[in-house]
Amino acid sequence: MTLQPLFNYKLLLKSLFNKRRVGNNVLLKSGRIAFSYILSVIKKKNPQINKIILPNLICEEIITVSKTHKMNISYYSVDDNLNFNINEIEEISRDGNNIILFVNYFGFKFDWEKIKLTNNSNNIFIEDNAHVLKDLNQKNKSTFADYTFSSLRKLLPLLSGAEISSRNNDLNLIQSSRIPDFGELIYSIRSLKKKRSGISKLGHSLNNEDKNIMHIDYLSKYILDKYHFSYNQITSQRRKNFNFWKDYLSSSNLISMRSIDKDQNICPYVYPCYAKDDREYHKWLDWGKSNNITIIAWPKYHQDTLKCVPDNFLKKILLFPVNHQFDLSNIIG
Repeated sequence: MTLQPLFNYKLLLKSLFNKRRVGNNVLLKSGRIAFSYILSVIKKKNPQINKIILPNLICEEIITVSKTHKMNISYYSVDDNLNFNINEIEEISRDGNNIILFVNYFGFKFDWEKIKLTNNSNNIFIEDNAHVLKDLNQKNKSTFADYTFSSLRKLLPLLSGAEISSRNNDLNLIQSSRIPDFGELIYSIRSLKKKRSGISKLGHSLNNEDKNIMHIDYLSKYILDKYHFSYNQITSQRRKNFNFWKDYLSSSNLISMRSIDKDQNICPYVYPCYAKDDREYHKWLDWGKSNNITIIAWPKYHQDTLKCVPDNFLKKILLFPVNHQFDLSNIIG
């Protein structure tokens, strides 16, 4: 069982007879490229801005892109329920002229009302929706963020795709598409692989493409335009798999980080938890390998970020898959 959905060429065939969806979404190759483009737009309009404020629970790609744009980086804390420390953010951003990134971890939306209460003058907010499933047939709901980006292939069976939007409509991008690259074509046939590692290497490889504008590939764009995804069914199966892990792991020494019980609208990206100790941490990674289930240690920190990461749950987070293409009750006895 994979963490991210497997690409399926059958979707292309099923899409042939469907009516093309008309939308104004701007879709780039990846969330990382979308984030990079957002930084370039901000820097061009606000050359005085040279600091970005990030959560200390963050993957290395965000750091790499920020450094590419010559940003100074500060961090705020995230607790074991994925809540951010608003007092730290206020203190770090008090001087203004900052970019502040907020992450909707694993599909769980944070409370923008907390941000509205802060002194946010001259600060620019980016919302990272890489783990959030959004129906592209619906218009963007306005948020407090100045810019948002997603990563569609994390939750849909695509080769690439990241939606990018701006509250001020200042992106100046025209939708386009491209031929899938070699890596994406190899990625498209990974469903043929019978044995999977318990540790996943997520994301496209890091290279010089980060500052170039690369759009979604043609195959993924065609599927998004013409295939009718059932977002309710996707959400329902992902929630079912999420609750499976909740019950299955209840007697383990793993601590769940969030619950979906109080919000029926949450479509989880994964089941996030953390281990109490290193032994439990490696036990479940090995269990994933043995059972052909992709469980990943997350995130892969940038070396600079590690200086701001305490030796606690932040270094023992495990993500269990809830991929809607699978029913865990049929896989695990």
